[in-house]
Amino acid sequence: MLTRISIFLLFFLVFSHIATAKDTPLVVLDGDSALTNAKVCWYENKRYTEGAIIAVANSMLICATKTDHLSNSDLMWYRLNENGDIIYPKQAKTIRVN
Repeated sequence: MLTRISIFLLFFLVFSHIATAKDTPLVVLDGDSALTNAKVCWYENKRYTEGAIIAVANSMLICATKTDHLSNSDLMWYRLNENGDIIYPKQAKTIRVN
């Protein structure tokens, strides 16, 4: 008798949860991008991988690493010149101490 009640309660709990689960919104995640911590550049809500080149206004941009000597560096957009070479921003030659 006790096992029948236990089975009935278990059955009721499982199926009542399924009935309420239909009312909650379904969230879909891209598992590949969630599992791989791939670095990307973003432009207009689109992801671009390293080496992607896009045209913006009158200039060309390339998605490249912030520091070229580190392979796991974050990515950012750089402008390209007419020859297709990356134009790196000029670094400050002085050190500031506040």
